[in-house]
Amino acid sequence: MSGTTAFSTRWGTPTVCAGLIALAGLAGCTHGPAAGLFIDPSPPGPRDITGKYIAVIGDGDMQAETFADGRLRGKAGKDTLTLIGLPIADSDKGDRWQTPFTQIEVSNSVMGPPTALAVSPDGTLAFVVENRGRAGAGATKVSDLPAGNSVTSIAVGPGVNARTVGAAEVGKNPTSVDVHPDGDLIAVATGQAGEQLVVVPVAKDGTFGKALSWELLGLDDRAALASSVAWSPNGRYVAVVLPMRDEVVFYEFTRTLNNGGMGFARYGAPVKVGKHPFMGRFSPDGRHFIVNELHWGDQVEGYLVGAPAGSLSVIRLSAVPSQVIVPEGAPEPKVEHAVVSTAGVGVSPEGLAMSPDGHWVVTANLRRSMLPTGDARLTPGGSVSLLSFDPGTGQLTSRGEYEIGAMPEGITFDAAGRNVVVTQFRSFDPNSVDGELAFFKLVPGENARLVPGDFYVGVGVGPHGVVIVR
Repeated sequence: MSGTTAFSTRWGTPTVCAGLIALAGLAGCTHGPAAGLFIDPSPPGPRDITGKYIAVIGDGDMQAETFADGRLRGKAGKDTLTLIGLPIADSDKGDRWQTPFTQIEVSNSVMGPPTALAVSPDGTLAFVVENRGRAGAGATKVSDLPAGNSVTSIAVGPGVNARTVGAAEVGKNPTSVDVHPDGDLIAVATGQAGEQLVVVPVAKDGTFGKALSWELLGLDDRAALASSVAWSPNGRYVAVVLPMRDEVVFYEFTRTLNNGGMGFARYGAPVKVGKHPFMGRFSPDGRHFIVNELHWGDQVEGYLVGAPAGSLSVIRLSAVPSQVIVPEGAPEPKVEHAVVSTAGVGVSPEGLAMSPDGHWVVTANLRRSMLPTGDARLTPGGSVSLLSFDPGTGQLTSRGEYEIGAMPEGITFDAAGRNVVVTQFRSFDPNSVDGELAFFKLVPGENARLVPGDFYVGVGVGPHGVVIVR
């Protein structure tokens, strides 16, 4: 499905336009450019969102309540990748907007952090991992879904045209994908014991080379679960998040020094962080790695339902990088990483993003918005937390938590770092369309805050991972 979609903006309930995307009155966000510049504190409008396009993936099998009761949608939909051209174009009719969009079917799952989607640095390729396969006839529970094992590549052309160009098997239940800064490799975290870290070469046309896998070196558990993987900005290091161990482990990457081929070496000891870390982001200069902590576990009611407030930890990487990467089995470099800051955020902060300038951090907090209607514990929405970040010291400072009348999942800044986009996996507005994007403007300064927008963008059922291509 593709074309140019007309939008309508108004206060109140969303309106479906062209069967896919709708704009309507809601709450949004704010952002902030360089210090000293005046930022209009009014809500953001559609034309304010900067970048080449928005990419968002949607899970057609799972619903919000699945997190609590394990039951799938009554009628399964299609898993999708939706691309929305930016800026959203003003049609000069006052309340009408137009922008190109494309939506194609791509298998994906909301199981795991919202890092199942990544885009190449130049924006010409998107990658989606399949944690669970498509629901078959008679499937009613998560346990009925087959294990996923693949990553798909999608070529993105002018006008956000999209077509699937490749697929590669990477191992059981992949949860996360990230693209090397050079654009020619992807890293994938999987649930395959002894093969949790996978690297796949990518050609310029999006076709894949042979997938190569590694176990997580330096651990005492060959089957340790990896939830998320991230390349450092220079492509030299990889961070892997280990939720069941409350750790983040770093590896140094080589293209040639592992018996003439690609490989990884341990880069310092695993770093202990807060309870149940889920995903992480490197700061733009690569000196720090920020990880979200959900505080889920067997000791929590319903594993996640009764979770307390979440938190973030900042890890400062060793000030002394390794001199030359060493082959597997050789002594690791004498490096030490350390947690230098922590901060509290909302309950169950699944989504995490850092602004392009490295000064702001936001989280998308589920709260208890996944519970069935009628459950007394249900919160009719989640929240978004805003924090400032000092790139020099690594210190986080909480700037506020903002309610959102929906269950948020993924979150990202726009290209200019002035607006925030949040996926609404479930909305509590009875008149909303299925699956929407919400927007906030970041107003920086001593009284930094987020200002909710006055429009939504409908993207189909089950949106979770979201990226804005810069």
